[in-house]
Amino acid sequence: MQIEIICTGDEILSGKIINSNFSYMSRKLEEVGLSVVWGTTVGDDRKELLDAFILASKRSDAVIVNGGLGPTVDDLSQEIAAEASGMELELREDWLSKMEGFFTMRGRTMTENNKKQAMLPKTSELIDNPVGTACGFAINIKNSRFFFTPGVPRELFRMLENEIIPRLLALSGEKVITKLKTFHSYGIGESRADSILNDSLKLSPDNIVKLGFQAHYPQLETKLYIKASSLEQIEKNLKPVENDIRKKLNNFIFAEDKNTLEGVITKILEKSNKTIAIVELKTNGGTAARLSSEDPNGKILKCGIFSNNIENIYTQFDIQEKNTIDLRGSDIIASRIRNQFSVSYGLSIIIKNTLDNEAEAYISLSDSDNVTSRIGYFVGDEQRIRLGAVEMALDCLRRYLQDLPFNEKSDFEKL
Repeated sequence: MQIEIICTGDEILSGKIINSNFSYMSRKLEEVGLSVVWGTTVGDDRKELLDAFILASKRSDAVIVNGGLGPTVDDLSQEIAAEASGMELELREDWLSKMEGFFTMRGRTMTENNKKQAMLPKTSELIDNPVGTACGFAINIKNSRFFFTPGVPRELFRMLENEIIPRLLALSGEKVITKLKTFHSYGIGESRADSILNDSLKLSPDNIVKLGFQAHYPQLETKLYIKASSLEQIEKNLKPVENDIRKKLNNFIFAEDKNTLEGVITKILEKSNKTIAIVELKTNGGTAARLSSEDPNGKILKCGIFSNNIENIYTQFDIQEKNTIDLRGSDIIASRIRNQFSVSYGLSIIIKNTLDNEAEAYISLSDSDNVTSRIGYFVGDEQRIRLGAVEMALDCLRRYLQDLPFNEKSDFEKL
């Protein structure tokens, strides 16, 4: 089945807003075995929109249109859909009633222009939006089925997974089962991972497993996608490839599927009834923030201290060498914060800029017996160095808790 995505909006076409909706939709469709063949971006212009709809209707079996369902004059999707399909617009009283309830529940008065969102082409299928006022809808234009979705990401994501994808799968008519297996890793780059896993797919007896990578610094996602006629066939083909990837990427894998690095760490700490406190220099508190997102009640992360000024940190922990930033100072900080807050572990992440676009990250982890530490060497702008240091610190903590090498070299470090 040929699928096209059309994203609308002057702000996207001009580059003022990054079009993350397209990548999300394309990725989610790929995960269920539906490939996007064309992607189009169109501004808020009637003629250009109409031309894009007509062209897509001639070459695609299904089209997802994203955006243009709002209440303002530049939201044109319903009007152009009506024109392209040869249908008039009609007021959908069922959606209007739901919109009015939406506003009433929030103690607000619905303005007259919001009624525009309940105007849909006749014969169109209304698609529910439980978290917003812009309903989706589907309609045939020529031989193609068009699905119209809101541009607000949280509304789009829910509608895509709950409403659009099931309809597309039914439309495709394929009687197959699909599965996506994902490995999350830190410390290994895409090219090296590809080289290491070069022969892994040969372990699929029916040669039906696909391998792909998605790099988003400083992490790497290694994805296995399989489409088969039965769960038994999926199991037979996927398991040997999965096991080979685990063996070859080994310590670099920190999580699988929907698990995260911070999620893995907090589960280990929670299970062992351990606690931690963190001190950070020039990270914007990124390490503590990641752990805090998995520990909303503060049972594990007892304290997070961050600053851009080393003297403030040294004063906090009564360290005299206030002009020196080195691994020894980081070790002392890790020990003293552990003692000060009576926690199981003290973690220190200190970034020291050495040259333009170069920095060292001193990472120290203190327990009741000793301090384990390492230095990370990073090259890049401030954000890249910060992201790299935070990721390395979390991965070092994970490795310590899993009794793995603490200072295994990362592909993202300067040699």
